[in-house]
Amino acid sequence: MSYTLIVAEVRRGVFEERNLDSLGLGALLGAQSVLLVPDGAYQVPDKLVDVVLKVKAAEEAYLNPMNMGKILEAVFAARGKPDHVLFTQSSSGTESAAYAAGLFGMPVITDVSGYDRDAGVFLKSYYSDKVFGQFKAAGAPAVLTVRSGSFREFAAEKAAAAAAEAIEGAAAVEARTFVEYVEEEKTDIDITKAEFLLSVGRGIGNQDEVAGYEELAGALKAVLSGSRPVIDKMWLPKARQVGTSGKTVKPKVYLAMGISGAFQHIAGMKDSDCIIAVNKDPGAPIFQYAHYGIIGDIHKVRDKLKELAKG
Repeated sequence: MSYTLIVAEVRRGVFEERNLDSLGLGALLGAQSVLLVPDGAYQVPDKLVDVVLKVKAAEEAYLNPMNMGKILEAVFAARGKPDHVLFTQSSSGTESAAYAAGLFGMPVITDVSGYDRDAGVFLKSYYSDKVFGQFKAAGAPAVLTVRSGSFREFAAEKAAAAAAEAIEGAAAVEARTFVEYVEEEKTDIDITKAEFLLSVGRGIGNQDEVAGYEELAGALKAVLSGSRPVIDKMWLPKARQVGTSGKTVKPKVYLAMGISGAFQHIAGMKDSDCIIAVNKDPGAPIFQYAHYGIIGDIHKVRDKLKELAKG
């Protein structure tokens, strides 16, 4: 039977949210979907796949690309080779994908962000989504890495829970030893989780104005973020930066004040549900992406919004 093998991304007992994009692409590909996870108490959405294949291996061994090669070898021997093997576009996902592709002589397409089902081609974006390349794998199985945030809306719930199967894990390969997880520095807030972001740019003028926008954010029950110039001037901490060199966000509402709309910033917020831009320059690029726009003095707009919010 034709099937798609989805290699789950896991960390410290957690089934990562980015796996939903792999599940979504798996659904688009149309074949039976088989989800590979290490044995453990993971909160796996088993109604989004046909089969959950649990590997009897510790998480650290599962994340080792050389061990993953042995695991895939066991899966192929038990089920036959799939049409596609999907990994996440992450540090461990891309590493294991590259190793597997080399080990089995499979074609590989990285950072897949779209799929044209009619043409059977995979899409990759370049220059902050200004250009899209089309790729077709030369043979099967093909290895793909899936960009986070690209396909999760296509993950379709099935009528019944997935069948559970087990497979023996590979013996640990000693060529690389797991040492420890190193977590990124804790920050005051995670802007990627915010539903309402008030983002400020160089147009606010100077650091003394930041307090007024913090007050507005509080009145609107929003989280304050900023564009790169604001972060570079250290008016806001790095964790609050939106853009290609900061965080990619998708809030329900994105209120951009004093942000011109450089493509690096747009790439980090263009998928927000509702974008509202306030800028004194009617030719600011951000208005091309905004659902609503106000051309005017941002400080006057700020003060009026505070008045209305407290109203």
